Amino acid sequence: MGKRLFHEVYASQDRTDALALPEMMVVSEKDDKDTVASTYHTVHKSYFSKEKPVCPYCRKQHTTETKIRPRKFKDILPSENGERNVIDLVFHQRYFRCDDCNRIFREEIDFAEESCRYTNRLSDLLAEGTLTQTYEKVCKEYGVPASKTSVGIIMRRRLQMKYDQLAPLETPNSLVIFVAYYYSSAAYPVVLGLYGDKVRLIDVLSESSETAYAVFFAGLDKNKVKQVFVDPDEQLNSAVHTAFPDAQIMMTEECVQRHVREALKDVVKKERSRCFVYQRYHTLCKPESYLSRYEQRQVSNTLKRRHRLAAAYNAYQELLQSMESGWNVRRIIGWVDDLPDYLSDYADENEQLEALWEFDIVKTILQLYEPQINAYLALKDKPPAAMASAIMSILDSLEEMPFCIYDVLHARILLNVEQDCILKDGVIYRVGVPVDRLTRKMHDITEQIKKKKEIERDGYEPEN
Repeated sequence: MGKRLFHEVYASQDRTDALALPEMMVVSEKDDKDTVASTYHTVHKSYFSKEKPVCPYCRKQHTTETKIRPRKFKDILPSENGERNVIDLVFHQRYFRCDDCNRIFREEIDFAEESCRYTNRLSDLLAEGTLTQTYEKVCKEYGVPASKTSVGIIMRRRLQMKYDQLAPLETPNSLVIFVAYYYSSAAYPVVLGLYGDKVRLIDVLSESSETAYAVFFAGLDKNKVKQVFVDPDEQLNSAVHTAFPDAQIMMTEECVQRHVREALKDVVKKERSRCFVYQRYHTLCKPESYLSRYEQRQVSNTLKRRHRLAAAYNAYQELLQSMESGWNVRRIIGWVDDLPDYLSDYADENEQLEALWEFDIVKTILQLYEPQINAYLALKDKPPAAMASAIMSILDSLEEMPFCIYDVLHARILLNVEQDCILKDGVIYRVGVPVDRLTRKMHDITEQIKKKKEIERDGYEPEN
């Protein structure tokens, strides 16, 4: 290695004590004078000993130091008065070669996560703030750069710390799994549990894949799961059949109506520039009997001009009314097949309206998942009505939530609301987050983030 970079005689005990990282030693003040106070050069305390590290691969101790590479972190010094003293921490990390297995390995550290630009104690503070504010806003408050490569790491760390403290999950008899599309780009499976007549959020997965489902299902008591209500997702259905071969696997009325509603939204999207209805998606997808007089006038005026939208809207409303009095797969497939008649009813003479192809997906779902739908229709004790409203409220809350990456969204959902617990056979188990409490908190966070953005943009706090 040649000449050593640092010598123990030049180490600063005062700065080492101020840093308060047990394995680290502050060794130099080699920066420009105006940065000395805010930059801490450190090495591992074993740097000055002759003891050789153990190879993590073969567990032998015949190792040779090969090089040193500086790694830069943002850190915050401990303070008794609450002052924020953010520093630049430069850790001179050693690399070693094992003489037995010839592998190269780095010196281990425990004060920061791999690939993160912040120390753990600073990242925990940033993560705590990001639960209710934008990540950029929190970083600005601490005077550190908003590292896009680190935000996922710090939120996952925060979530893992919470999970390590949680009681084990009480597996519900019934699972509800639906796929939520967040800003149309990411599909996040949401897992609910039915505990009696209570609907509770259990988790939100990072992707809809058999691997992601298998990892989650491995943490459940599979013998307890008797019913699983699913979405029309191939990966989900394959994973559920594998994990719960003895459970009833069903697709609910809410799921069918949700996909019909999404098809109607696609029709509205094509007409959005000429659809003069306030909150058009929300208003046009409501049952007509729920509309106020003002909304009814808006809808009526718009449909007079947009004939294709009028055909889709009225077909949708008739389907909702029809399903109230009973339905089956064949009946809804017949409704899809009859959509050309609705177009004919609303088209002017010699007007050729484009087919309502957006609803074709509904027919495909009904044909592919007919056994699961029929299993639900044959069910004597249907799930509580709160299940459908819980799904709708979660989807609405996600739609309102400002865009963020999955790890931030995941942490905001699961760390801002305490999970309920029960005592069973002398053991405490968690039973998820009540959906009503969750969605209220999600709404509060959304409003807080939007309000801060308005203040930054306009320079004053907006009126309520």
